[in-house]
Amino acid sequence: MRSGDVIFLVIYAIATITSFAVAGVIYHYRDKKGAIPLAAYMFGSAIWAGSLLVATAVDDFALSVFFQKLLYVGVGIVVLSVFIFALEYTGRERYVRPGTIGLLFLEPIVVLALVFPNPDGIFYATLEPNPAMPTGVGFEFGPAFLLHTAYSYLLLIGTTLMIFEMLYSSQSLYRGQSLALLAGTVFTWIMNIVHVVGPINADITPLGFMVGGTLYSVAIIRYRLTDIVPIARDRVLDNVSDGVFVLDRDDRLIDVNPVGKALLEDIDSSPIGERVDSLFATWPTLHDGYESLTATPTDGEHEFALDAGHFYARATPIDDGRDRHVGWLLIVRDITDRKRREAQLKRQNERLERFADVVSHDLRNPLNVADGYLELASEADDPESHLDEIEQSHDRMKTIIEDVLTLARDGTDVTDPEPVSLTDLAEGAWENVDTGDATLTVASNATILGDANRVTRLFENLFRNSVEHGTPKESNDSTEVLGSNHTSLDVEVGTIDTGATNDPTGFYVADDGHGLPDGGDRIFEDGYTTEMDGTGFGLRIVDEIATAHGWIVEAAESDAGGARFDFRGVETGTNQHLTDFVADIEGTTE
Repeated sequence: MRSGDVIFLVIYAIATITSFAVAGVIYHYRDKKGAIPLAAYMFGSAIWAGSLLVATAVDDFALSVFFQKLLYVGVGIVVLSVFIFALEYTGRERYVRPGTIGLLFLEPIVVLALVFPNPDGIFYATLEPNPAMPTGVGFEFGPAFLLHTAYSYLLLIGTTLMIFEMLYSSQSLYRGQSLALLAGTVFTWIMNIVHVVGPINADITPLGFMVGGTLYSVAIIRYRLTDIVPIARDRVLDNVSDGVFVLDRDDRLIDVNPVGKALLEDIDSSPIGERVDSLFATWPTLHDGYESLTATPTDGEHEFALDAGHFYARATPIDDGRDRHVGWLLIVRDITDRKRREAQLKRQNERLERFADVVSHDLRNPLNVADGYLELASEADDPESHLDEIEQSHDRMKTIIEDVLTLARDGTDVTDPEPVSLTDLAEGAWENVDTGDATLTVASNATILGDANRVTRLFENLFRNSVEHGTPKESNDSTEVLGSNHTSLDVEVGTIDTGATNDPTGFYVADDGHGLPDGGDRIFEDGYTTEMDGTGFGLRIVDEIATAHGWIVEAAESDAGGARFDFRGVETGTNQHLTDFVADIEGTTE
């Protein structure tokens, strides 16, 4: 045996062993999509290379001819299997039907029927001993071979184009897979072309199997080809406003749209290939929901809260063209605005119910009192003696109606807040309230973003509450609460600082009066009052206005022992911020 033949013998042996080994590894994952045709491709490669190995190793011409013809069993398997694999790999498994496979098998069967008998030299024009060939068999191709080659190359062109399309349009993980598969397939194809039309007498296609087998191993080990099952991207809406995640059945991310990627903002590297445990590590509620939704292969829904937002998640199982479960489509939608509207509608309904309660209950009491005194006046010798009581009842009804209307107006969400001065609002509200001898100190020149009219009413109700409940009355029996014999009540308005930044995070209103009453946790409830003539709506209006701005109001004891009301979640700034804001506006108009 010549030294050149030994080289080909080694190439054929390595190619046979490599092909069998890769086929065995892939077959281990035979339940995965694409694994069976890819394993068959490598098995056909082993038959092809193995037939050339035996044909080169033996000295018997007839035996060499037999194995020279037997390699077309491998040729048929290789061409057909790689085409079917490409269909499944690129999401076109709907074409992989028994009828389609049957039609594709017709050509290899016809080829084998012509190769072995070779009638009239239709496949091999000549077959004769040739010591210059590694197999010892010299031949020339017939017309059937040329037709077979054209058909095979047509399928290989289709295979290459499908994998190239996947390489061009897929995510980074798919690109690694596709590049390895494309390189292995094209290199093998080139080696075969060199054998058919080139100057080399020997069949060097097995050299392509060696390189292709190595590259397929890279796809399997490095890019987890048989673990991460490709799903055609046209199944995922790339431009929807929801976050779309495509996961395989092993809970690894294989595709994500731009919105979904933005939701995974804490992940620095590419999330493709990551497991759910790490993807949703900062979303424990979503992770738990996903585990529950994917426990069974059926559609499911889950709502969860994250920070200040609300989200809706829907998991849908994905099946391939043969009804095999291959993964999950997870859609995450931001429903914060919807939840906010629902909460607003709930508050509106509550206000309607309160209005009905006021009409049926709170207004009925002073109305009954007025009716009673009116009846007494009609029977009395001096009816004018009852007019004061009737007037007081009417005034009380008027106050209740005004408070209810204020609740209805001020409870709606503030949608267009503006920068307003805390000092101007507080001092303006103070002038609108009968505060007697009480004094106001505004300890901050900050600005807040809010509705000026509503915040003014908020201050008015707080100041009125401080004066009415924080100032001692002339005597225990007195019913006068405003403008008579006030002691020196001090009311302070200031900002709440966290110390972390120079900007305040809210504001407060505090006084040095009597403090909060017993049962202070109920002071924001409808109709709660400690005064016989109180309506119980003042602090409720304060709470509604704060909620409409998105603020949180808390009541506590002030440092001076009086009442203090803290408002947090307020967008605030200094007067310099307001100056900058105005300057920005002026700058845009120049």
